[in-house]
Amino acid sequence: MDIQRIPLEGAKNTRDFGGFPTKDGRHIKPHRLLRSCELCVTTENDRKVLVEAYDLKEVLDFRTAKEREEHPDPEMPGVINLHMPVLDEKALGVTREGQDGDFLEQLAASVMTPGFDSTRYMSEIYEKIILGDNAARQYGRMFDELLSREKGATLWHCTAGKDRAGIASILVLSALGVPEKVIEADYFKVNDFLREENERLCRSVEDKMNNHRIHDGLMQMFIVHKAYLDRMLNTIRMYYGTMGAYLEKALGLSRDKREALKALYLN
Repeated sequence: MDIQRIPLEGAKNTRDFGGFPTKDGRHIKPHRLLRSCELCVTTENDRKVLVEAYDLKEVLDFRTAKEREEHPDPEMPGVINLHMPVLDEKALGVTREGQDGDFLEQLAASVMTPGFDSTRYMSEIYEKIILGDNAARQYGRMFDELLSREKGATLWHCTAGKDRAGIASILVLSALGVPEKVIEADYFKVNDFLREENERLCRSVEDKMNNHRIHDGLMQMFIVHKAYLDRMLNTIRMYYGTMGAYLEKALGLSRDKREALKALYLN
């Protein structure tokens, strides 16, 4: 299917799951489930579109406390904003906040380390998220919020909107019974939506470090890769057997709750 982003001026990786098909022939309702990058890049007009055109009621922010402090979400009238940090401040690889200095420079230093494998590094981050107790709590909270939202849209985001928000999207779409091919297509669409931004980031770091040989390694950090998705799904199969078992045992989303979720979000 042709997956389009919401044409906002600032946030290039924002989309509505409305119209996504499910295996039982239904479709996700429009203006109910939105995924995005950080909202500090939105313009005043963007926020007006989200609130007025998409009926945004709730924002779930998966970023760390430091990310929220440095780049706070703008307030929007009538919109609840909940902090659900999937990772702590020390979990590098899917966040772009500074630690003991500029994070992107640290990332570049890692990429330049002999033997460093960007793809393996990011794949391991995905496994840590799936097996992490805190991530399970926050994604479980996400489903609780979705189950309590009878009207209006819920938007979830992290920084770039690719890893923490990407995993959340895979979990939500899986719970609703969206076919794997559609879930995969949505997951990889971030590479199209953020291509220009990622190239800009790479050039900026290369110039700062005066090293243009690190482009490919850095780009592996900035995009989503099939290896990351495979690591996530293989980890779920290894430890839980099926996605349904993971949703129930790790996140508390029972079969009855999944049916309730479908009743709320499918037509």
